[in-house]
Amino acid sequence: MPAPGQRIAVGQGDNIRSLNVYNDPDDVVRRIPFSVVIDGTAQPSMAVELAARALGTAPTTISGYRIAPAVPNTIALNFDGGSEAIPTFSLADLRACNEKGDGEFFRRHFDGKVVLIATVLDVEDRQVTSKRFATAPENPSGPRCALPAPPPSTVFARDSIPGVYTHATAVNNLIRGDALIELGRLGRVVTSMALAALTAVATLTLPLIAAVLLFLASTAVWTAGATFVFIHALALPLIEPVLAGLVALGAATGFRFLVADRDRRFLRKSFALYLAPAVIEKMVAANKPPALGGETRNVTVFFSDLAGFSSISEALAPPDLVKFMNEYLSAMTDIIQEHGGFVDKYIGDAIVAVFGAPVDDADHAANAVNAALHCRDRLNKFNRDPTEWQRFSLRQRIGLNSGDALVGNIGSRQRFNYTVMGDTVNVASRLEGANKYFGTSIMAAKSTFDRAAASFAWRQLDTIRVQGRDEPISVYEPLARHGQETPEQKVLAAAYRYALACWRARDFASCIAALTPVAGADPPSAILLQRAKKLLAHPPTHDWDAVNTLEGK
Repeated sequence: MPAPGQRIAVGQGDNIRSLNVYNDPDDVVRRIPFSVVIDGTAQPSMAVELAARALGTAPTTISGYRIAPAVPNTIALNFDGGSEAIPTFSLADLRACNEKGDGEFFRRHFDGKVVLIATVLDVEDRQVTSKRFATAPENPSGPRCALPAPPPSTVFARDSIPGVYTHATAVNNLIRGDALIELGRLGRVVTSMALAALTAVATLTLPLIAAVLLFLASTAVWTAGATFVFIHALALPLIEPVLAGLVALGAATGFRFLVADRDRRFLRKSFALYLAPAVIEKMVAANKPPALGGETRNVTVFFSDLAGFSSISEALAPPDLVKFMNEYLSAMTDIIQEHGGFVDKYIGDAIVAVFGAPVDDADHAANAVNAALHCRDRLNKFNRDPTEWQRFSLRQRIGLNSGDALVGNIGSRQRFNYTVMGDTVNVASRLEGANKYFGTSIMAAKSTFDRAAASFAWRQLDTIRVQGRDEPISVYEPLARHGQETPEQKVLAAAYRYALACWRARDFASCIAALTPVAGADPPSAILLQRAKKLLAHPPTHDWDAVNTLEGK
């Protein structure tokens, strides 16, 4: 309390009010009390008393306009600023102005205003407030009457401001009615739980990366929204909801990894050995068992088989045969999958694969041909490497055909496979077997050639009629990727091309002449040479169509 003489000078208790402020747990001043209990009686604080007198109302009325404050019996300060926002006058200048007799200056600047007389010093009565990160050089902004203004300071204040500005801010807030509106404890809990619930639901239902991005976006939106409404005197909690969301993100991620995604991981791990990854992902995304049904897709079907496998299986003990097949099938499967193919099934030593399903692939024909060439090269490496299988000369036959096929879950209601069916599949199977009639390892139908002609070096082998199909098929052999064929391949392809044209023109003598120099190094040329010699000795009838009808599969 002031000294007795001071109390008498100001009219005793009618004009004495508390200057107490409210310090938050971090010792920062963000609020002032509405009232202070003195000798058992609640009295309004100085700011409330001054604002009430300025408005001509009772302090009890002005102290009730704030609803559900975060801290009872306090007002949350909405800082305009310090000396740069609240007019601050020099007492020495006002004394000189009074001596000058300039009453108009006083009426112009103080009439109808609440005036606080206090020190604005750098050494005492300073408070750390919520404005501590936005302080500026303290240059009193009030105009001068008689004395010149000092040069402006360029020294930034510390993280504190003179205490008089705390009370001046409170008076302004109460008069204008723009003190901060804070959410109470319940409001902070509700907003924190809302962001945490949103984050948890997103983490449990969306891919983890999408959930993290959604959390970051929600945090940014919440921060921007809190900043916007803060300008309009509504103080939303900023840290608590973000921390709650972060905790929810971590907890939901742990729950998802340990519990929710366990079944999905088990499904992927279990079926990865049987189905294409794309099929598994489709099953997981659908969250329901696969069902019978299919769709028509444009694909390239890949059939491969080992020549002479029966003799190999007879020569090996069962454990050795299993080891041999696993090594061979693993090598071929890796190549097929590297080029985007889906292995449909294994039939003994045969491999059935599809390019263009279940994942769409606009270049499925080129990828299938590329895979076939790499399989051929890998098999050649098998034959060259000094392994225990070197005693076998492994030969492979691959058939390729492109076109529309039925792709989907096909089988019985109790058991079915994701597979491919249709005429396109049958032709690919026939072309695989047709290799033995030409001495080739890879044979592709014209449908595949048309889709991948520009990417590879080819030679047309013949036009054939396979068993079970009346329509002739033009068949081609891919030699190498375009521009990578060897000089020998170029010579053989040119000779065979000329010989095939002679064959179709019934000029069997020219066909024989073209093939004789190269037949020793090229099985297809040697086979066509023998056929030409037979027809030269026994010319065909006039209705001969130059189509080679194969007698077996």
